[in-house]
Amino acid sequence: MLPARHGDAISILLPLSQLEVVIAIAMSGSDAHFSVNTRLTRLLGETYRSSEAALKELVDNAWDADAKNVWITLPSPMTSEAIVVRDDGAGMTSLEMQNEYLNIASDKRARTGDRTPSLKRKVKGRKGIGKFAGLSLANRMDVIAVARGRKCHLSIDKMALTENENDLESGPHLFWRRKLQATMSELR
Repeated sequence: MLPARHGDAISILLPLSQLEVVIAIAMSGSDAHFSVNTRLTRLLGETYRSSEAALKELVDNAWDADAKNVWITLPSPMTSEAIVVRDDGAGMTSLEMQNEYLNIASDKRARTGDRTPSLKRKVKGRKGIGKFAGLSLANRMDVIAVARGRKCHLSIDKMALTENENDLESGPHLFWRRKLQATMSELR
């Protein structure tokens, strides 16, 4: 494929599976950065081919949080009730949720080691994309976490996220914090 010249840059369009990646090579030393299309969230969520695999990923997240118990509540058949995955793991502060959980493809092992802090379990998370498992099951995912007596709540709407034409970093997410005790993921 021939590159196209645009002023001081060369753009090369390369097909990559279902995605197209545009690589801009700056000729004058100006800064360039990648932007991440919100469609990536749908593509990553599709890596979970069954509801069982997606639920297993959420249980693995609880394992990595040193949870001793995980409770899964499934909806009654033919209802719009939520799937609720609740655990008694370490939870996340609002800062941890923003800097670690929302950091796509972040390598937990590089940040914290290959063992969990408290129970010294082998960390299951490998790719930093397990957070999208819930979006393969539901249209909205509410992540409610408690750490050190503080509660934070992140709500991710799959349609609002995938229909957003902006970069993934500017996507619409509802995020708030409160003081309370509970940790769970709710999928609607």
